[in-house]
Amino acid sequence: MREIISRIAEADYYVRWYSSHHDLGMWPGKQAGGVAEFESISEYELGDNPRNINWPATARTGGHTILKNTRMTEAKISLFLLVDLSRSMDFGTVRVTKRRLAAEISASLIHTAWRCRDQVGFIAYGSEVDVMWPLRNPKDYRLLIPKKILETRSSGKTGTGLAEALSKLPPKRSLVFLISDFQEPIRDIKNAFKSFVFRHDLVPIILSDPREKVLPKRRCLTVLKDLETGCRKTIWLGGSRKRSAFKKQSEEREGQLRALFKRLGMEALWIHQETDLAQEMSRFFMIRRRAS
Repeated sequence: MREIISRIAEADYYVRWYSSHHDLGMWPGKQAGGVAEFESISEYELGDNPRNINWPATARTGGHTILKNTRMTEAKISLFLLVDLSRSMDFGTVRVTKRRLAAEISASLIHTAWRCRDQVGFIAYGSEVDVMWPLRNPKDYRLLIPKKILETRSSGKTGTGLAEALSKLPPKRSLVFLISDFQEPIRDIKNAFKSFVFRHDLVPIILSDPREKVLPKRRCLTVLKDLETGCRKTIWLGGSRKRSAFKKQSEEREGQLRALFKRLGMEALWIHQETDLAQEMSRFFMIRRRAS
């Protein structure tokens, strides 16, 4: 646990929730008791509150474009960590396993929530929901959640508990980080997201290992074990044709995932064992802020 805590990354997440009102505590933000602060000037759309129209800025356009003030409130938000604990997360060939990497990322996000004074909830799933902890002060979870991720093993039954885990989220809109290697069929992932992607601010964090994308160049007979089913199979590793086919298959799957996230309007963060967490997470959320 000490090593995980020592690798905590300093990165501020960003929530794209805006307010058209000045009522305190009605809209999610970072701190309780704040006011709706000016965020930016954007184009007025049908249905927006006319009171937010910025008439001086509109006059400078000659009246061709109506501009409005966009504000963001400062109130506590609810942050949920949804972590995949299926057996495929025990795979790792570089520095650590994907499970250990999930624990490091979770520790970093909990630390950020503590600095922002937000509340954190935790849901872990494999073939079903294995752990569900309610919203609490991040200080209470900073050691418990990473430890639980490392210790809990899924039952290994067939199927995925992603849809069930998403259904456990509260009705109130929350910032949700979904940490997984997304080894489920694309169709199952799409069906699980369908009902919940527009209800919450969902950020997928995809964990990967180099050996899931490229086969070794050395030719040899090796025994591979499917971590999900426990089945073993002896195969021949070798030949440029086999390596090319494997690489093409992995790239096609990654492309399908990226296309799915794009259709659903979600920005995903791709992480592997040698990623600089602080740099990559900070870059990701900075891009996310600029795009809003």
